Amino acid sequence: MSFKRDEGSTAGGIADADRAVPHRARVIVRAGLRYWGWPGLIESADVLVTELVTNALEHGLGDVGLLVYLTDTHLLIEVRDGSHEIPVLREAASDDEDGRGLFLVRAVADDWGVSSDGMTTWCSLPLVRRNDDMEHGGVAVIPDLGCAETSWIQKVEFRADRHVVGNAYRYTRLYLNAYLALDHGFVDIEDLAMIGRVLMANAVAHTCVPEHAVITMRWALLQSGELVFQVHDGRPEFPDFDKAVSWEPTVGERPRGLWTARRLGAEISYAPTDDGKIVQALIKPHALHA
Repeated sequence: MSFKRDEGSTAGGIADADRAVPHRARVIVRAGLRYWGWPGLIESADVLVTELVTNALEHGLGDVGLLVYLTDTHLLIEVRDGSHEIPVLREAASDDEDGRGLFLVRAVADDWGVSSDGMTTWCSLPLVRRNDDMEHGGVAVIPDLGCAETSWIQKVEFRADRHVVGNAYRYTRLYLNAYLALDHGFVDIEDLAMIGRVLMANAVAHTCVPEHAVITMRWALLQSGELVFQVHDGRPEFPDFDKAVSWEPTVGERPRGLWTARRLGAEISYAPTDDGKIVQALIKPHALHA
């Protein structure tokens, strides 16, 4: 897309006629991300589009071009400002009202840079990975269950005490017995409850949350017929994710939790959030004991 620049937008200032351009750009990008099925990227993309388009209006020449596209692994955002001057990442003083744009881009984006001619600044956001990426070269969406089309959804905030893993198991079994019809193809409630137990046990064991901290768990049946379990904990990192979800026990070795969930038909994925991360199990109809 291209935005025509007002003649007054130059030399470190944006003309009144152009002040709505970053908002217009955000609206278009949001619509694209929803259409592509990546609503979880909207919040970060809003920041990146705002800063890059604003920077282009303040320091560029001519019309502002915005290109947003997906690769197999990333969302790419490119803004062309018409100027050959290379953008400079500079330190903003605490009382400066501007000058933080590229610092925000660097903080939010997975990577960023400038084209060799200096006219295009780009950045990227990673798409969420799942446990069969290595085999199928695909990506998985962590749906925003507050916006997703669901047949039903439940949410519980658990205290991270010594009962939390058992409670997650019992609540999963309770809700699935109450809301899950047999014609959806999920015939083994006990196995599904075990997947819920595994996700909670993983959060407690590996996030170092203090006792009585809150861990949120959600269960949902999507209108596509898939089940989604999500556990939201307070640690954004998931070290060695690929190893954790592809691990296989050797003869005589004790099974690990995520392996158990995979064996029961779950696809495991995760995504960082502003206050931690979401670890998700997605189970398709007839996946159990297929």
